[in-house]
Amino acid sequence: MVRLSCKCLAWVWLLLLVHKHPIRALGGCIERERRGLLEFKAFLMLNNEDPDLLLPSWVDDESSNCCEWERVGCDPITGQVTGLFLNNTRQISSLKDLSAPKWLEYHTNDKYWLLNASLFLPFGELRNLDLSANSFDGCIEFEGFEKLSSLKTLEVLNISSNEFDNNIIGSLKAITSLKILVMRKIGLYGSFLIRGNVSLLLYFDLQSYVQCIFIT
Repeated sequence: MVRLSCKCLAWVWLLLLVHKHPIRALGGCIERERRGLLEFKAFLMLNNEDPDLLLPSWVDDESSNCCEWERVGCDPITGQVTGLFLNNTRQISSLKDLSAPKWLEYHTNDKYWLLNASLFLPFGELRNLDLSANSFDGCIEFEGFEKLSSLKTLEVLNISSNEFDNNIIGSLKAITSLKILVMRKIGLYGSFLIRGNVSLLLYFDLQSYVQCIFIT
C-alpha cells in the first residue's frame, strides 16, 4: 500500500510538472522558445546581416535541440532558455576574409541599428541577457527595454559597447528584477536616478562621466 501511494504521488508530481512547463519540440527544447530564437535570427537578416554565417547552429528544424545551439543556455531539467549571449552579433569581415586586419574589420562593420526588446519576451525564465558590442544606438519605438519588465527572472543585463544615450534610463528602471546591470562604453553622460532596487549592481566604464543616484 505504501509503495502504491508513492507511485501515485510520483505520477501526480509528473503531471504537475508537465502542466507547468509547456510541451517541448522533438529536439528537446520548448517550441515557442525555439521559434523566438529563429525570430531573432530573422531580425539579423532584416538588418542586412548573414544569420546563417553568424548563427549556423540555429536551424529551422524541429529535430534540432535549441538548447544545444551556440549562444544559448537552458535549464537542464525544464529545457527553458535561461541565458542568451548575443554579444557582437554583427557581421565580421574576418569571418569571410581572414587576411583582413583587425582594425579594418572593426571600422568597416561599425554600423548602427535599433534594438527590438520584444524579441526576448518568449523566454519567460530568462536570467542572463548579454547584448554587448552590437552597435545598437537606440530601440524601435514602443519596443524598448521596458518590455523586459515582464521577465520576472531576468537578473543580469549587459548592454556595454553600444551607442545608447540617456533616453534608455527610463525604460531600464522598469526592469525591477535586475541584480546586475552592465553599461560600459555606451555614451551615457550626466547623472540619473535609480529608484527602488538598492541591491542592483551597476558597472560603468570609468571614463563615462556618469553619476548614479539611488533613491529608495
